[in-house]
Amino acid sequence: MCDKVPLERVIARLREGKRFLVIGHVRPDGDAIGSVAALVLILRRLEKVAEGCIADRIPWFYQGLAGVDAIRTPEELRDFSFDTAVVVDSSDITRIGGAAELLRGKRPDINLDHHVTNTGFAELNHCDPSAAATAALVHEIGRRLVPLDPDIAEALLLGLATDTGFFKYSTVDRRVFLQAAELVGAGADIQRIATAVLEHRTLEEIKLLVEMFGTLHVEEGGRLAWAFVSAEMLRRHRCSSECTEGFVGEIRAIHGVEIAILFTEWPPGEVHVSLRSKGQVDVSRIALRFGGGGHPRAAGCSFQGVPLEEAIGRVVAASREALKALP
Repeated sequence: MCDKVPLERVIARLREGKRFLVIGHVRPDGDAIGSVAALVLILRRLEKVAEGCIADRIPWFYQGLAGVDAIRTPEELRDFSFDTAVVVDSSDITRIGGAAELLRGKRPDINLDHHVTNTGFAELNHCDPSAAATAALVHEIGRRLVPLDPDIAEALLLGLATDTGFFKYSTVDRRVFLQAAELVGAGADIQRIATAVLEHRTLEEIKLLVEMFGTLHVEEGGRLAWAFVSAEMLRRHRCSSECTEGFVGEIRAIHGVEIAILFTEWPPGEVHVSLRSKGQVDVSRIALRFGGGGHPRAAGCSFQGVPLEEAIGRVVAASREALKALP
């Protein structure tokens, strides 16, 4: 259920509150980080007290971008009191991980999201699957509340750029370019963002990528490709799981591949699955079968207490079924 209350109701709630906790999802990507950072900066411009929270460590290459230093861990915010909790870019409450403890069993006040699999878990849910990124929704809110300054614009452009694959995905339309133009006009530097996000690979990460390609399997006449990164591989290359960000895109880039899957085992005993499609298959439906979710062309799910081999077998089997069901 993807509820969409009028944005005016969300804005009214933001005006009413005085102390805000803004939460993003675990294994954060640029949209989660940018949306949290931008909304915190917007609320602070309104002279509200606001803190951002993401349970997992933010990948190092995002550090230094605008607003990222306003995002803390649940442990750092245990004594922070708030009257309004906002969850962004999360289709389900489980996606916020350990940050849920800060809610003390209460529903979040607001959920801003663009995933079609959103479960409508907050008091006010504004979910718009037509939006290219959650940052696009935060942008619409922000421009009605405060003048956009360079820091807010940079955080928003980070979310918009990364969730559109730097403006190459099918979600990109005229509206996206108009938003990007407004953000650049407000002082955002797309080159700074692109350099941070796209040009950060260490030598060890490149070696890990090479080893990942050594596990590559291509099936179904070249339409299904999958690979894995085991916990042992991560240890051997002295990499964390965040080092695999973007690896699944390298698999999808193979000519003829319709479904690309990356299985990442970390921590030991957990398997995180990233699914990508070129458009014929809705991979969010595959992810939903295993308790995950996402978008038709980009989705994910996780397994706890399931061996890597079993997780691979289950998801690959479901992907084969999806391909066989195509006309």
